[in-house]
Amino acid sequence: MTPDSIGLMICLGLMISFLIIGMPIFMALLLAGIGGMQYLIGFDGMANIVGKLAFNQLLGYPLLAVPMFIFMGNLLTTHKMGDELFNGLYKWFGALPGGLAIASTVVCAIFGFMSGSNTAAAATIGSVAIPAMEQRKYARTLSLGTLAVAGTLAALIPPSTIMLIYGGAASNVSIGKVFVGGIVPGLLLTVLMSIYILIYARLNPTLAPRGTKSSLYEKIIGLKELAPAAVLFIVIIGGMFVGLFTAIEASAASVFATLLLLVFYRRLSIPRVAEAARSTIKVAGMIYMIIIGASVLSHVFFLTGFSDFVAGLITGLELPGWATMIMILLILTVLGMFLDVIALIMIAVPIFLPIAIHAGYDGVWFGVMMVIASEMALCTPPVGVNLFVIQGIAPRGTSLMTVARGAAPFIGVIWILLLILIFYPEVVTWLPSKMAY
Repeated sequence: MTPDSIGLMICLGLMISFLIIGMPIFMALLLAGIGGMQYLIGFDGMANIVGKLAFNQLLGYPLLAVPMFIFMGNLLTTHKMGDELFNGLYKWFGALPGGLAIASTVVCAIFGFMSGSNTAAAATIGSVAIPAMEQRKYARTLSLGTLAVAGTLAALIPPSTIMLIYGGAASNVSIGKVFVGGIVPGLLLTVLMSIYILIYARLNPTLAPRGTKSSLYEKIIGLKELAPAAVLFIVIIGGMFVGLFTAIEASAASVFATLLLLVFYRRLSIPRVAEAARSTIKVAGMIYMIIIGASVLSHVFFLTGFSDFVAGLITGLELPGWATMIMILLILTVLGMFLDVIALIMIAVPIFLPIAIHAGYDGVWFGVMMVIASEMALCTPPVGVNLFVIQGIAPRGTSLMTVARGAAPFIGVIWILLLILIFYPEVVTWLPSKMAY
């Protein structure tokens, strides 16, 4: 056995052991990477490389936007700007079969855009929607599974923290174009999920009953709750689309626009702003620590030639581009069951992005595919974060597996979207191609 193979085994063995004993993900990745490098290049070389990796990652240009977009989402969350969205959209969808679940999906997509956080979307909308669906006797697997997966739409509909992290892992990829590229797939996934819910409700009317029907006047009045989301969409996405500012500048503009909205709606509270700032520091710090740990681990893969081995193994099969991408996505699905989303992106992108480009796809398209793969990781046990979030706000006694069973059919829906994007990549690339820069 070669030294590279031994170093790789030490690294992976340490990582698996640390995760099994419940060590925080960033520490498991960091210590596993340090252990592998210590064996491969010794203490002096390891210390020098770890310092450079940490410094370079934290100075990565795309990651400068992370704190601001998180701050924007926290401002909206602490000031309860998303609470009325559900009631407003329920007037439009409530009378449909499974209307509460459909309304929850659409609201999660909208609030996900406003917050940029999948956990915030799932928790905020779930705290309103779950009691309503329980009251109307919805099947618990449907209600909890819907919210677990719908919360992940925040990862796909910009501004998305996960897209920014992808930009930090990928080189020469426009984050603004990845943002815009996620819009159509995000809307398409919302529609596909709603169609599944509608079919389920048609087949099982007692498990997803209709709600009350609202008048046209009530529906129109309910649309006023969408005004904050419309303003932010125009400022952030519109500004990037016409070339007014970059994704980094858009993050600062988003905070400024959010503060103006809070003043306009007379909700601005200094204590809540301070609460949002404290939460932002905690979340951003956690993200940066995971990025550093994953970067150290990825460097071990580079030193041992593991990345080149995997790339050579896949390209050596000489599969058509679509088959290559399906194989990559299957690997990402399995990895997503055990890795944190941020770690998944930081480790997988350097390995699989060159393969995707070799297969005929581009970095913007692959970025959107990575985000969708990350959505599945958020909803698959044993480390699917959204499953735990929904279990935490579900009725007492609800097991994690109940949430996972409810989410499972929606994983199939996500795979339908992935296949559409593989065979029709223009769904992703068309809108970014119209951008001003």
